[in-house]
Amino acid sequence: MLALTFFTSNLTKLAHARYLAEGEPINVLGFHQRTYHAGYTEPRLQSREDLLKASYESAVQQARKARILSPRHFFILEDTSVTVDALSSPTEEVPGLDVKYWMRETTFSSLDASVQAAGGNRRAVVRSDVLLHIPSYYRKLWEVGDYIVFTGDQSGEIVKQEKTFTTNVINPWLDNQTFNKWFVPDGASGPLGSLSTVEANKYDFRRKAFNKLFQFLKERKLLRIPTPQRHLPLQRDTNYIVCGYTCAGKTTASQYLARSFDYLHVEASDFMHLAYYMRHDVPDHISIGDFAEQALIEKPEIAAVAIAKYLEADFESPCVISGFRSIGEIDWLVEKLGEYGKQFRIVFVSGSEAARFARMVKRSRSGDVDDIARFRSRDEQQKRMGLEVIAKHPRTVVWENDGDLSKYLKEIENDVGRDPLGEPDLNRWLPKLRQQPRFKLEEAILIALLTRWADDENRPSFTTSEIAKVINELLPEKSQKHKDNVSRYFNQDFYAYYEIEVDPVKGTRRYRLSNTGYGKALRLLRKRAQASEPAR
Repeated sequence: MLALTFFTSNLTKLAHARYLAEGEPINVLGFHQRTYHAGYTEPRLQSREDLLKASYESAVQQARKARILSPRHFFILEDTSVTVDALSSPTEEVPGLDVKYWMRETTFSSLDASVQAAGGNRRAVVRSDVLLHIPSYYRKLWEVGDYIVFTGDQSGEIVKQEKTFTTNVINPWLDNQTFNKWFVPDGASGPLGSLSTVEANKYDFRRKAFNKLFQFLKERKLLRIPTPQRHLPLQRDTNYIVCGYTCAGKTTASQYLARSFDYLHVEASDFMHLAYYMRHDVPDHISIGDFAEQALIEKPEIAAVAIAKYLEADFESPCVISGFRSIGEIDWLVEKLGEYGKQFRIVFVSGSEAARFARMVKRSRSGDVDDIARFRSRDEQQKRMGLEVIAKHPRTVVWENDGDLSKYLKEIENDVGRDPLGEPDLNRWLPKLRQQPRFKLEEAILIALLTRWADDENRPSFTTSEIAKVINELLPEKSQKHKDNVSRYFNQDFYAYYEIEVDPVKGTRRYRLSNTGYGKALRLLRKRAQASEPAR
């Protein structure tokens, strides 16, 4: 897998690059995933050659400061430009490289008037230039310069009448804010930003540039598809995919398997949130429910792909995945992990509407509803996503959860087919941590937040300073972390391990473990504690 750092502060552009790299053995990393340093300086120059060179030199400086300018590590920059034929000349492109700033000052009516005054030619070209930094090792090997530029462009026309549409919530580069809202590619059915993803891919100027980049890397033998290592897991426990409507008991079942049977719990909605954050940041005006519903229509495997990648690091352990709502995402995951010998039992947790609604009112989670009409509306949305198809699928087994908790847990225990290990003993495990070797930052954060876990949806969230304080109270001196390091960790990326709470006034973020984070932290602590115990 080739790591490729993308120097950009534009979250949408980064998401677009990752989308274009899907299916290729490439891991596109945002610059801030690699370092806390600022991004490169992009000067406002009219010469494309001068702008790319100046941007590149700035990026090299930042990469050197961040200590990621290694002899073998590639990075990329991308610049988008637009040429409106009626306003341009042989020596000047308008708006050219300045399109980002030009769009802030230009309305459709002013653009239309300018085009009409210049003779009415509505032709335009949108262009993408992707600059690839060639590391020193490969410069010598290939006998090339510091960088290579790959270009893609698309011709078309400016619309005659402005069209009203919303930004694509799954693929936000198809938007109603950039020049895409006024640009109709040759052969397309409407403005680029309004097209379906399938149609837009045919006219994607950035895709054309990235495809040339990928082809170059393939020709240089840098992109090789890994062959799956087909092997059976060492443990023979059943792996579970647990589905059901809101408050049916999916999390209860999954956490029981994690606590008492040492299963790794993965919550699908945590990975759906991750996909949302990577496209829209947090918070955003688009609801996660609407995002998920649209995602399961356009890209049903959106969460399953990330979950499969997450589980590839730990195939031998039994796992329980909760929260899938579409048979499409289940089928994708089962087929993908089946290549490695991992088999799943699909479970639907059944509970009456009255019992589930009572549980929701009692738990009072942020975003929950307290009237039956809105509760039913949520059920209907989940039904549209595909839950009822899962419930009635011939492969699905049903666990009933209308009675008392002990009866429900006994049904789960019988399905597993072995005796439970007992509840995690944090009072016994935590003191053993001071005997352990150094903890990595992520391990320290996970275990620190685990000590603040409560089976209560209203459990508190913590600032990065508060998390650092817990770490330093808990772990030995050699594993203690400065609050700035904890802040950098959270600022550099999004993770499925945490739920994010934003202060509506100050805008500061607070964190607590998600269900996936709880599952990861629990297994990490159990493993660390057992390593300190004498062999029997």
